[in-house]
This record gives sequence, structure tokens and C-alpha cells, in this order.
Amino acid sequence: MRRGLRPPGRRHRRRGGRAVGPGGGGPRASARRSGGGGVTAERRRTLVTLAGLVLVWEVVGRLGLVADGALPSLSAIAASLVQNWAVYPPHLAATLSAAGAGFVLGNAVAVVLALAFALVPVLQRVTSTLLVTLFCLPIVVAAPILGIAYGGDWPKIILAALAVFFPTMISTLVGLRTVPPGAVEVVHASGGGRLRALALVRLRHALPDLLAGLQVAAPAAMLGALLGEFLGGRRGLGVYLLGSMGRAEPATLWAIGLVAAGISAAAYGVLGLVRRALGAHDVQPIADPSDSGAGAAGRPAARVLLALTGVVVLLCAWYAFVGSTGLPTTVMNTPLDVWHNLVSGANAGRTREALLPALGGSLLAAAIGSLAGIAVAWLLAVALTLVPAAARVTMPFAFLSQTMPIIALVPLIALLFGRGTLTVVVVTISVTFFPALVTIQQGLAKAPQGQLDVLRSVDASRWTTLRLVTIPNATPYLLASVRLAAPRALVGVLLAEQFVTGTGLGGLLGASRGYLDYRMMWVITAVVAAVAVLTYAAAEGAERVVQRRRA
Repeated sequence: MRRGLRPPGRRHRRRGGRAVGPGGGGPRASARRSGGGGVTAERRRTLVTLAGLVLVWEVVGRLGLVADGALPSLSAIAASLVQNWAVYPPHLAATLSAAGAGFVLGNAVAVVLALAFALVPVLQRVTSTLLVTLFCLPIVVAAPILGIAYGGDWPKIILAALAVFFPTMISTLVGLRTVPPGAVEVVHASGGGRLRALALVRLRHALPDLLAGLQVAAPAAMLGALLGEFLGGRRGLGVYLLGSMGRAEPATLWAIGLVAAGISAAAYGVLGLVRRALGAHDVQPIADPSDSGAGAAGRPAARVLLALTGVVVLLCAWYAFVGSTGLPTTVMNTPLDVWHNLVSGANAGRTREALLPALGGSLLAAAIGSLAGIAVAWLLAVALTLVPAAARVTMPFAFLSQTMPIIALVPLIALLFGRGTLTVVVVTISVTFFPALVTIQQGLAKAPQGQLDVLRSVDASRWTTLRLVTIPNATPYLLASVRLAAPRALVGVLLAEQFVTGTGLGGLLGASRGYLDYRMMWVITAVVAAVAVLTYAAAEGAERVVQRRRA
């Protein structure tokens, strides 16, 4: 079998690299190994390419060619970091403490729920609405609510936990459910039940998937902690970043952002090394369309009943959260309060007058940015399939966009593109691009082996193979990227609006927080969550339609 190709449904233990398409392979897999020399040559070319990019950045920064110096040289960024290093330790300690606590808490809950769902699948079905809502709820709108509900570091910890929870849960659940049937049957034949099969077979098999989820969760924990620090406080990289935004010091902003990105990248890399040391295969959490949801198949009546049950569970969880805070409903609104303020109350019309124009502007920016990000990801994924060597130039920037927390990226993009709508769109592109790229690459790499062999037998060109087999096979993954992009796009738009432009829902949310308008804060939170969930559900439904037609 040619390197870089993976039959559908088969798990591989790979020593490095990721397959990205027919006849190609990932940037590592494309190196031809001849006594190890191919790997060395590939690494040498990668290092030379990175050195060239660093040199270009340095020259461009020194000459002030980008936005009158908004992109400083790397030497200026390093000088700022050295000059201000005495300020960093307390901020780093505060951020790492909150991110670490949230990472542990969120992942612990995720693993426990994944185990429960593997043992009792109906639990996932009845809680799916709640879980999808938690995934789709942009943490930027949850942050002010948590800041009201809890004191101390708890808002930062909970935001970090929310950011890491869903990827780890889904990734672990995929690993628990994709065990070879024969292994489980052996345990059952020897008298073991579900718990014994879980302990002896499923947990071991799910370890690579769990590690992949943890790897993705590490940068997300940093994002949650930094966003929580924007609520206020004395220490933390988020506090330092917020205080530096008003000063005309691009080098300081870039230094803070790159430090945050470096921490995220280090955690991502260490977990990746652990995963590879254990012989784990490459997996992308929440990217596989085959696990796009927990919806029930079967009769329409059963699906409707499960959907209604899911809504009831969500509403009960909402009431339980409000009750747990011990605060009056004038501050912590219930679902009925939100309905009254938005629909049936005396001031509902005034609320809608303020909300709807802001909502329209934010949704337009989110749609443009997410579609542009997915389109760029699609074109780049196809290009990397045709020319794998191009990954040496493009993937470092793509990886940087993944590891740098968006809250640190927003002011840097504002420096480059100004404080208008363009910045909002660019921020949205940056947060949707990398997940879409990895998801689409996964689909391109899973083209059916039999069809590929037929085209090779007639000496079809790489482009013909891509057009006839690889791209059609990746269509469900393209839809999966839309499903995953929706909540991220809203996060990007709301952050840019709240901290840069002051327009749209983000600006309205910031103003409501400043005026202590709890009523509007809860309305915005509920509306944004509903929009994100509906977009997610629509994309998930489109995935299922495509899969049924391809079946």
C-alpha cells in the first residue's frame, strides 16, 4: 500500500506524519526514507524554510512595512520580553494556575461522562441537547454570567473547564466505542460484563483518543483562563494584555501573545510526544462525521420524544445553575425571565429594538468570516494534497493560529487591520481556519482504497484522482467543518466586537456589563446559544443526508 493512504475504518499506528491524500501523505510521510537520509533531508528543508520566514519577518518588521510598524521585528519583540520579564512571573503563575485547574476539572468530568455514556448509551441521548449547548455556547457570553455568579478564581477555572470539556469527551467516547468487536466478545465469553469489558478492553483502546483530546484541550484551557482574566483581577496574562492594549507598544502586545502561544504549543507538543511514545495513531477529536451526534435513529416518534427530553434536561440544568448561586432572579435570570424580557414583557419591544440590529450585524460578520475561513482551509487542504511539500511554508502559520489563544490574537489583528469590520472578519477567519483545515485533511486522507486502486490501474493523474474520488469522499468532512466552525466563529466575532470595534452583539454585551444590565446580558446569552445550536443542528442534519446518499 502506498504511503499516505489509509483504508476506511482501519486504525494505524504511525511513527509520524498524517496522510493527506492520494499518492501523497503528510509532510513527514512524503519524505522517502533511504537509510534515514530522507527524514534528515526533510527536516533540513523544513528548518531552512522556517529560517527564511523568520528572516522575512525580521526585515519586514525593521522596515515597518506592515501598518506603520504594527508588525514589529522579532528582535524588537524579544527585546520587549527581556526588558519586561520581571513583570511576567506573577502573571504567568496566575494564568497557569487557573488554566491547569480548569484543564483537570473539565477533562475529569469529560472522561467520567464518556465512561457513563459508553456503559449506558441512552444517557447521552437524553443529555445531548445540554451537551451540544455547552459546546456551542461561546465562552465570551458565558464569562460575564459566571463573573456575577462566582467569586475568586472560579470564573476563570470554569471557563477553562468549559473550553476543554467537549473535545475530550467526544474523543474519549469515540475510542471507547470503536473497539474491535472480537476483543469485547472474548471478555463476554469468559463471563465478564460491561464493566469488565470497559476496564480490560475499552479503556486501553481509548487511551490514544483520550490523549488526542487532551492535546486539543491544552490550548483551549489557556483561552478560557485568559478570557476569565478579562473580567478583572490583579494578575494574569489576560490582565497584562488588557492593560497593554491602550498603550502604543506593539512589541509588548506581540510578546504577551507569543508567550501565551508558546505555553499552549508546549503543552500541545508534550502531549503529542506522549501520544506518539505510546504508539498512538493520528486522530482529530470531534471531526469525524460518523460520530457527529448522539441523535437517535429509528421511528420519528422516538426521535421527537428524545428531543423533548433533551430540552427538559437543558431547562432543568439552567434552573439548577441559577439556584446554586443563591442570587435573586433579578441578577440570575431563569428561562421564564428571559422569555418575559424578550417576548412577553412590557419592555420586550425595547429589548428587541436594541438586540436585533446588533444580532444581524454579528451574524453577517460570523457568516462571512466562517465561510471565508472554511474556503481557505478547503483550498489549502487540496493544495497540500497535490503539493505536500508546501506544508513546510503554510503549516507553521496554521499551527500558530491554533495555539495562540484568540483573546491574545484579537489585539494583534487589530494592530494590523485597524478597528473596523475588517478586523472582525479576519479574527473570525483565524479561529475557524485551522479546525476546518485539519477536518478536511482527514476527509481527503480517507478516500476508499478500492477506488484509488482502480484509478491507479489506468494511470490516472493525481488531479483526476482528487476530482473523481478524494474530493467527493471529503464532502461530509467539509460539512463537519461547518458544524465545528459555528461556535468558534461566534466567539471570534463577539470578542472582536467587544474589545475592538464596540459594535454588534459584542459591543452590546460589553455595554450591558458596564451598566449592570443583567436582563440584556441573559437575553444575549440565550439568543447566541440558540443561534449556535441551530446552526450546529442544521450542519449535522446536512451531514446525515450526505452520508445516507453515499451509503
